Amino acid sequence: MPKSKKNITNKKERAVLSDILPFETPATFSNRYFYDFLISNGIELRGNVLTWRSGNQTLNKIVKLIFALGPKEIANETDGKITLSPGALKAIPFHYKISHKQKEFRELTVVHPKNQLAVIEFYDLCKELILYYCDESKFSIRKPFKTAKFTYFKDRLHYDKLAQDHEVVGVEEFDKEYENLKTFFSYKEISNIHKFYESYKYHRCEKKYKNLFKFDISKCFDSIYSHSITWALLDKDMVKDEIPISKLTFGGKFDRLMQDLNYGETNGIVIGPEFSRIFAEIILQKIDKTVQLKLSNRNEPIIFRKDYEVFRYVDDYFIFYNDVYVKEEVLGLFRLHLRDYKLGLNEGKSEEYKKPILTGITAAKVGIVKLLDKKMSFKSKQETSSLANDSDDNILTFYVSSSTLITEFKIILKSADINYKDIQNFTLGCIDNKVISFIHLCSDTVQNEKQLGKVFLEILDFAFFVYAVTPRVNSTIKLCSILSKVIQFAKLNLNSDLKNRIFKKIYDEIFLVLKKSRIQEHVQIETLYLLITLNDLGRDYRLEEEVLCFYFCIDLSKKKCNYELHYFTITVLLFYLGNKARYVKTKKILENYILELMSNVSKENRFRKTELILLFFDLLSCPYIDRVFKNKLFLLFGIPSTQGRLRTSIINYRKYWFTKWDNFNFGKELEAKKSQEVY
Repeated sequence: MPKSKKNITNKKERAVLSDILPFETPATFSNRYFYDFLISNGIELRGNVLTWRSGNQTLNKIVKLIFALGPKEIANETDGKITLSPGALKAIPFHYKISHKQKEFRELTVVHPKNQLAVIEFYDLCKELILYYCDESKFSIRKPFKTAKFTYFKDRLHYDKLAQDHEVVGVEEFDKEYENLKTFFSYKEISNIHKFYESYKYHRCEKKYKNLFKFDISKCFDSIYSHSITWALLDKDMVKDEIPISKLTFGGKFDRLMQDLNYGETNGIVIGPEFSRIFAEIILQKIDKTVQLKLSNRNEPIIFRKDYEVFRYVDDYFIFYNDVYVKEEVLGLFRLHLRDYKLGLNEGKSEEYKKPILTGITAAKVGIVKLLDKKMSFKSKQETSSLANDSDDNILTFYVSSSTLITEFKIILKSADINYKDIQNFTLGCIDNKVISFIHLCSDTVQNEKQLGKVFLEILDFAFFVYAVTPRVNSTIKLCSILSKVIQFAKLNLNSDLKNRIFKKIYDEIFLVLKKSRIQEHVQIETLYLLITLNDLGRDYRLEEEVLCFYFCIDLSKKKCNYELHYFTITVLLFYLGNKARYVKTKKILENYILELMSNVSKENRFRKTELILLFFDLLSCPYIDRVFKNKLFLLFGIPSTQGRLRTSIINYRKYWFTKWDNFNFGKELEAKKSQEVY
């Protein structure tokens, strides 16, 4: 698919669009409107001074609310300017869990709006130093090497071809410019780990070396000590002896930033944001450089690119070698110097391959590509119509069998000795590409409509089979990308009967997934995308209130939530409930839950807690919440009923803050989301 290239406006605030949020967030959530809020109001942090456009009392209050600035955090204040007290930037991040491995979770983090301001300032002041310290290692294949100059987006022609829809609803101009902005920096050399396996360097090493050893760092981000950034850039003993001086260095400032946004925590860094990967990259580059130098400076040198080659993608390592002795020496030095930073190898996950170097995953990918090319090629054949006038129309005919695809897919996995999760994302991505090709072909030719509907049903059957075994956030996004394209095409191109058959298939499959994957206290993101997909099907395919409540563990009879629902779950659920009469009971229970959630936190921490401040502002802009409820929220955040005019001004100040409640284009949001994937 051709993409248009556009210069990025050189605004430092664009870091909030690319480097601050985890990839695994709901499609309804983004920093797009927060970015616009910062730009339109000239909000800027410099050192301990926060400034914004003066002369607007509503804005003055919003700034204090959203950046959690109470009397303790303010040293001095004038209109449009606040001097911060020491410790004013310390805040409680929003942690949430996603499925990682079987019975294991990964905790991701969204940081407080005021810490996002601090990241903007740090990037702006230190971007050249970031690039310098990320250019130390010859092993790293994913490292920033310059500030990004362009963003790529699929233009109007893309949407026209995909859906024959000449009006893309709800697309703001600044969205188009920034929607696919992946990162603040351009990355060298590999932007996604899967590209490494297909790269020239990988294939060259396969020819040159007999063996490959793969390993990673055990719980890398959880184990990184924030002070270790200064250890990596300065001498460790000097840092401990000269703590006040070290705090003024680049490493000291990065350390302070990471502590503030993690509520003063020094053991472990937040997981999810790109800036955390940069923090880890600087430390790991130092380790890489040390290992390479020590190997080359031995009495019997072990030379990089002669005796061995190492490639590192974030915390995944690939060692190519011929001599086992060389591998053991390289590995021994990594063990030794990782330990200097309180890190260690994940011994249980290491893998060794001998020539021909072919992993099970690579073999499976080749098999799946061949399978889909053969069974989902959509090559046409002509059939003669039997119209009364005996004219010949060329009608494309297709055949896809989900049962054949499923059987051969399982054979491939069995032969390669891998699990579903190892190839799930790749397979769904391939299916997505096939759907795009199929839709383009269908848009340009006359079709046997009944057969067309049959093909879509078979594709959906296979896609849900691949997905449903182990639902994860990344695979859910890929599945929903497929569903969104099929839904949009069906709405615009199929008759009512075929459209409803396809919609019913999607509804039934999602219903089964929700029934099987009832929401858990620690895993809530995985299937929120499916709820948004159901919303895309329209009013005839809404879940019954009892089913919805069962999935979210809401007890209608006792009028309570049996599990803790976090910010993302609450906002997506409200997005789905809307103003629909059938969900009145559920909405009331959810409103009471929100009030209880906020009331159970001290007033001071309501502002410091990222989850609650995001929820507060999103609820104020939510069109599905009445003014009576919003007034209760205002009381909890210190704005009394006597300030009714101020309350109204705050509500009306912006249509969206972090959640896009209406005019939502699911397909567009999924395309933007897919461009930001790292793994």
